[in-house]
Amino acid sequence: MSNPHGIREPLFLRPTYAERVWGGNRLGELFGKALPPELKGKVIGESWECSDRPDAQSVVVGGSFDGLELGRIRETHGKALLGAELFAKKPQRFPLLVKFVDAAQDLSVQVHPDDDGARKLGIDDRGKSECWVIVHAEPGARIQRGLQPGITRGDFERALRDGTVENVLHYFPARVGDCVAVPPCMVHAIGGGVTLAEVQQNSDVTFRVFDYSRKGLDGKPRQLHVEQALACIAFDGPPKGFFEGDMGADTVAGRVENFDAHGFHVRLLNGRYFDLQKVVVLAGKTFNAKRRAGAPTVLVGLSGRGILDGRPFAAGQTVLLPADLPPERAAVRETTGSAPLVLIESAPTADA
Repeated sequence: MSNPHGIREPLFLRPTYAERVWGGNRLGELFGKALPPELKGKVIGESWECSDRPDAQSVVVGGSFDGLELGRIRETHGKALLGAELFAKKPQRFPLLVKFVDAAQDLSVQVHPDDDGARKLGIDDRGKSECWVIVHAEPGARIQRGLQPGITRGDFERALRDGTVENVLHYFPARVGDCVAVPPCMVHAIGGGVTLAEVQQNSDVTFRVFDYSRKGLDGKPRQLHVEQALACIAFDGPPKGFFEGDMGADTVAGRVENFDAHGFHVRLLNGRYFDLQKVVVLAGKTFNAKRRAGAPTVLVGLSGRGILDGRPFAAGQTVLLPADLPPERAAVRETTGSAPLVLIESAPTADA
């Protein structure tokens, strides 16, 4: 194993896969992901790309840390992985959870609490701020985010009783490349036919409020959490303080930065718990990830192929750059010479 006081190489991660009743098979089609034998023929809704959860640990592939779980590296190399500021907070998990989500059917209408809401409900987990970048959308696919203007709690409860809840929800078309910010306490759902990359606080708290009377993988009706959801939903407008920018807008308007002959960054989100940007490496060029000083960075390939630290890095792959990684080992080179390499990168903040 490498020096316990440092991590001088990127950590290429192997995901864990989750069967979901609403899942599909696009992760293999889009990214060539190879499922483990026990999941062959299953409907896979999620690949947890960077996960430090008790029941879902990402494993490093190759290099000095080959075969080690992310949680184990956090325990043994915490300061090098997280940086001094985050390490001083003694986190019990890596602060971000990164996924690909493949929705062959509509997901349940749901809501996540914020940190305070989780504590008030006696939940031993964080709240959840999250964001999505859409990588595939079938014709007519849509995203549900927030409520129709003027909908009150009373209106919402009546719609739940009447079975007309879809009439009080706000929908918009899903388009490839769109970035969608979902602060906690906002009702939302990913529509069928959408595949996306998700970056979120490391939390697994979801309150389903409506699920189309769908049965789960066990053939039984899936549990709803209406009381908890109603305690969390922000009925007075998009929750503030979690992401900068206009949270009343359906999608995020990015800002191009650091444009040169090799590529550019698109600043998407500055958040309370993490930031998000897109990186475009032009054909045949080399470009450096724009890392937050003293913090880890997660890179997720969306399209194209390249090289990172001498290893192939392509769409569908996720790499964790430790906080103390030397800058020269974070450079990404596009290798096909025909199309840009597109990835997203996210770093936790001091509040994560």
